[in-house]
Amino acid sequence: MYLNYFGLQTEPFSIAPDPQFLYMSERHQEALAHLSYGLQGSGGFILLTGEVGTGKTTVSRALLEQLPEATRTAFILNPMLNETELLATLCDEFGIRYAKRNITNKRLTDKLQEFLLTAHAAGEQCVVLIDEAQHLRSQVLEQLRLLTNLETNQHKLLRVILIGQPELQDLLRRRELRQLAQRITARYHLLPLQAADTQRYINYRLQVAGAQRELFDNAALKLVHYYSEGIPRRLNLLCDRALLAAYNDQVQVVGKAQVKAAARELDVSPSQTPRRMSIALVTTMVIALVGTAALSWWFNSSANTATTLAAAQPVSAASTQQPLQSLLRAWQLPQPPADVELCRWLEEYQLGCVQGRLRFDRIKALNLPVLLQLQDGGWQAVTSESATPNANWTGEFLAVFPLPPGYQLRAEDTYQRWLGEQLRQTTAQQQDSLAELVTALQQQHGLPVSGELDGLTLAWLTSHHTDFGPRLAMQQEQQ
Repeated sequence: MYLNYFGLQTEPFSIAPDPQFLYMSERHQEALAHLSYGLQGSGGFILLTGEVGTGKTTVSRALLEQLPEATRTAFILNPMLNETELLATLCDEFGIRYAKRNITNKRLTDKLQEFLLTAHAAGEQCVVLIDEAQHLRSQVLEQLRLLTNLETNQHKLLRVILIGQPELQDLLRRRELRQLAQRITARYHLLPLQAADTQRYINYRLQVAGAQRELFDNAALKLVHYYSEGIPRRLNLLCDRALLAAYNDQVQVVGKAQVKAAARELDVSPSQTPRRMSIALVTTMVIALVGTAALSWWFNSSANTATTLAAAQPVSAASTQQPLQSLLRAWQLPQPPADVELCRWLEEYQLGCVQGRLRFDRIKALNLPVLLQLQDGGWQAVTSESATPNANWTGEFLAVFPLPPGYQLRAEDTYQRWLGEQLRQTTAQQQDSLAELVTALQQQHGLPVSGELDGLTLAWLTSHHTDFGPRLAMQQEQQ
């Protein structure tokens, strides 16, 4: 209806997975790199998880496009199968002929093994991709593991890519699946888009659809990100309805009024969203104090890279059970095991931890929601707007923040480009070395001056250069 009005050639925000509109954010590219690495390794299973609508299908399609021509692929889009149905589906997908009558698991398995050996001899790689894998039964997953037992001295003859929602992580922690879990050589949890990526995503799709000018003003872009929480599928729905609202209002550019109208039509009202979002914001970048040197990221001036560390006093998931629930909702993560070391577990989801002791005014300057550890072992949630901490506060904290792009993969070019850009934007200095920029940042913003990229400094950078600051500001505006 609005295409001619805005000069568009096709619908820019259809939820159909059209490769023409494929947009790979930095997080999507990082996920793709993890999965590509897994296919090159010697393991049999690769895992991709993420909340509904975060772009798992986008990543999997991009992965399949990068596979060598000598790759045989099988797709399982309906995981509600038993063992026999799974084996039969794999045979169908690979084009393996078998007698439909009196089929047994052994006959199907023998057919598959013969096919895999023949494909390997011909220099072909066989890959199985299973979507919505959180619905797989334990017996079916065990059958897949048995299929991956077929191998040469160097390679597995069958690779399995499991794609699913966060519940898939919980499924794979079951004791009866521990052998399969140990064979996962690459895993990635896809987080929603950050604010900058949301803006690029919207503008890219509009450009592909034929837009000759910007159709969303800055306030509208921020509000779309706020309502959608950075989830691409929600972005598409909101932007489509916002364009329709702008057409109905006969305005040339989508503004906040049209985005709010779209949110109301999609049953995401301003009265509901701030309450839901405030829970996320209180703990999205959690702080729970325990000693700066205990868990730090340090800056290596010679290699110009950051390295991970081990916690001297690890914090368990059980010890922060109540505030942890809000943290999980904010990051769309599954429930962790009770006895797990929290920071180590969070690393699996591209999140970093920093523990430390700092004055409360310096903590507030981080502009992050925090948890404060109390003398009785409890925790107090505190936002940057809160007045004072509890009188029983021990002075210790732990911050959780998203890892910079390329960090976990040690992709130095990507990581260094991000780091240098953020430091120069913050310090307004262009020519200094990264070590000098770090020192200038610490001096300007009241951080402990170490001259190293410690955890506190990296947490400050990510909190001031991701979507959390804008979302907090918009929450206050809405309330």
